[in-house]
Amino acid sequence: MMLEVLFWTFVFGLTCVAEAGVMGDQCDWAGSGLTSSSERGVTPVYLRCREGSVSWVYPRGALRLLFRPPLPADEREFRVCVRVIRRPDPPDLFLEGRLNHTEASQRFPVRLFVEATQRLVPLYAPDDGNPKELRCFRSRKGRAALYVEAEPEEGTRRREAIFKYEARPLVRRHYDPATADCRPCSEAELELAFCTSDLVSRGVFVGAEQREDLDTTQLTMRVTKLIRATAHAGDDRKEVLQPAEEGDYFRYDVDNNIEGVRHRARRSHNVHAHVHVPAACGAAAGAGEFLVMARRRLGRYSLVCAPRIQQWVELVRRRNADGTAHCTLQH
Repeated sequence: MMLEVLFWTFVFGLTCVAEAGVMGDQCDWAGSGLTSSSERGVTPVYLRCREGSVSWVYPRGALRLLFRPPLPADEREFRVCVRVIRRPDPPDLFLEGRLNHTEASQRFPVRLFVEATQRLVPLYAPDDGNPKELRCFRSRKGRAALYVEAEPEEGTRRREAIFKYEARPLVRRHYDPATADCRPCSEAELELAFCTSDLVSRGVFVGAEQREDLDTTQLTMRVTKLIRATAHAGDDRKEVLQPAEEGDYFRYDVDNNIEGVRHRARRSHNVHAHVHVPAACGAAAGAGEFLVMARRRLGRYSLVCAPRIQQWVELVRRRNADGTAHCTLQH
């Protein structure tokens, strides 16, 4: 409680002398505490997208993050979820021998507070005893602000606070692949998900693991045919899809046009992927082949739709025959 009171006094009592620093006005923000001349400075950062990331190297002082996602005029209130990154994520696609190959988790060097009426509400602290990397809060009167307070410096070693955020309206009036629930997808939703997902792949689920830190079930899928996998920073796709002898893999651009390059993967080193489902859905690995469609959320693939391959093949046949598909459907 004393820490919260002191921090509130620090932020609001010294507003007139707080440093502005570099302001963000975009989806992502990256900065360094070394550019601050005071450990009591507050840097305002304006995040005007529905999702993005914040990277703060050598954190000093504090950041004040103001979330202003683009929303329809009649959808004023929204929910923000923040995922602190305590260790680098594994690649989206990986060989069987590298399942969950990640570095050891590091202590997160900042504390997070949600701005409420005349007070700050703790959201995350490295020693709060809560293992969850994902923390969420709601806007108030169409506004949401998050204070990021650096922990005291410990020598000159490099420290970096990285987290991803996502802001979504509280009221959904149409199908949104990014926030799909546990129910099966309709045919219209399947088609939309195929055309817009970051990952589209045929595969077999070979394992399931409860991820308490993310409040999800992590499904491990063995890829049988890769249709689309959009790249992101740090994803070394070349290591995964090396030319070899068995098993064809076809890669597509995000607009669903064939690149014209055929890749193969050795049968003894099958390509796998992790796909996350909300823990409340009770998902588990099952027999049979599926057409898996997932969207990258907060750094990891989140499942949107996964029909059995027989159901999908029939839908593709009908949609391609009547010419009503929004994009070129494949199976």
